[in-house]
Amino acid sequence: MLLIILLVLALTVVQALLPGKYLTEQVGPAAQMGPRDELPPPSLMLARSRRALANLHETLPVFLTLAVLSIVLGEQGWLSLAGAALFLVGRAVHVVCYLKALSPWRSLAFSVAFVGLLLLVVPLVPHIFA
Repeated sequence: MLLIILLVLALTVVQALLPGKYLTEQVGPAAQMGPRDELPPPSLMLARSRRALANLHETLPVFLTLAVLSIVLGEQGWLSLAGAALFLVGRAVHVVCYLKALSPWRSLAFSVAFVGLLLLVVPLVPHIFA
């Protein structure tokens, strides 16, 4: 489980760097390193990368909470690991589909990641009543 958590965090770092890459491509390194007070409207790829990152930020706390609870409560069985892996794969595919505007694949990738979260929840449910 810890490896998957680290891979999800690595994906987060990569996604966090993408808007900076696209901004530098759009305005150049000098403007990127400056105060950025008067930037032009974002390019298509910059806007998409920002939205994809914001979307990841919506689900990342849920994933991390469930993954850490799985470790703390000793629920790192196949279902939890499969859920975490589905989340990782779904989120990785989601960002690619988001950047390339691949519909309905983006929604399908999000759904895969969401199913992964649900699979992480299932082994934790008995602990609610314990």
